[in-house]
Amino acid sequence: MLSKFLNTKTLIILLVILGLVFLITKLTEKEDRTFKSEMVSIDSTVVTKMIITPKPGESAKEVIFTKTGSEWKLESDGKSYIPDPSSVKNILSELMKMKSERVAAVDKSKWPEFEVSDSTATRIKVFDGKKQIADLYVGKFSYSQPQGQQQNPYQQNKGKMSTYVRPAGDNEVYVVDGFIKMSIQANVNAYRNKTLFASNKDDLNKISFSYPNNETFVLSKVDNNWQLNGVTVDSTLTLRYLNKLARVTSSNFIDDVSPVSSTPSHTVRIEGNNFAPVDIKAFPADTVNKYVITTSLVPDAKYSGAKAGLFERVFTNKSDFFPGEDKK
Repeated sequence: MLSKFLNTKTLIILLVILGLVFLITKLTEKEDRTFKSEMVSIDSTVVTKMIITPKPGESAKEVIFTKTGSEWKLESDGKSYIPDPSSVKNILSELMKMKSERVAAVDKSKWPEFEVSDSTATRIKVFDGKKQIADLYVGKFSYSQPQGQQQNPYQQNKGKMSTYVRPAGDNEVYVVDGFIKMSIQANVNAYRNKTLFASNKDDLNKISFSYPNNETFVLSKVDNNWQLNGVTVDSTLTLRYLNKLARVTSSNFIDDVSPVSSTPSHTVRIEGNNFAPVDIKAFPADTVNKYVITTSLVPDAKYSGAKAGLFERVFTNKSDFFPGEDKK
């Protein structure tokens, strides 16, 4: 009788243990399904297409990146553009390092608060051929002030930047480290090529200027010394200009602005080692932009000459290469 009682007791204990193991397993599975430390898992080498959709009501249009061979094409609103070479790399890098820190919400009623609903979020889809490998809603950005007192009065403590993200098909909203919308924006201009010219200044050896009233002059390097139409120029002033010219960028696109003349008033041709000649031209335009600026490096783009002083950075005067001369 005692032996039977012990066997029954042992069986009950075993059943209780098995029940606890089952319960813990289920709770763990639920937690695993709820919390995703890794938002996406992609191999950047297989990505062939990305679609970024702005939230409804924004003036921005859907942005589409498509890869053909090794080249990426950028499209939006039926128009094609030359993308910035780093734009695709930045997006993919942001996606691959995107790690969730915690769950902010598990119910869709919270989606509007964190701006991750269909009507409030920026959406990004990533494809490998026809297979969709990622689909995320990128929502609200938040910033929190650093905690505690500064230990070093000369060193500023950095705050915490976070972004709320929801994988499509999930109810859960995740907090992700960083300001994701810096790389994933719903504005095609953010991804366009902004470089009118870029080179090591030591590779430059000839710059030809053509201005109104048939004014032309040539800045050329002769035996490592710069000359303007054969006359030696001031090295400091010339270096100042070359430093500016070595990297000319602008994000002020003016696609809808038409110049008042199809003939450029100003042209600068840049020649040197390790790059093909580049022509930057200025066409007279409206009073707001002054000039429409174009570059042979990005033939599909037009830039504002007035904004950020783009015209003055490129189209300098002869007097700017000589000290003490009157500046026009």
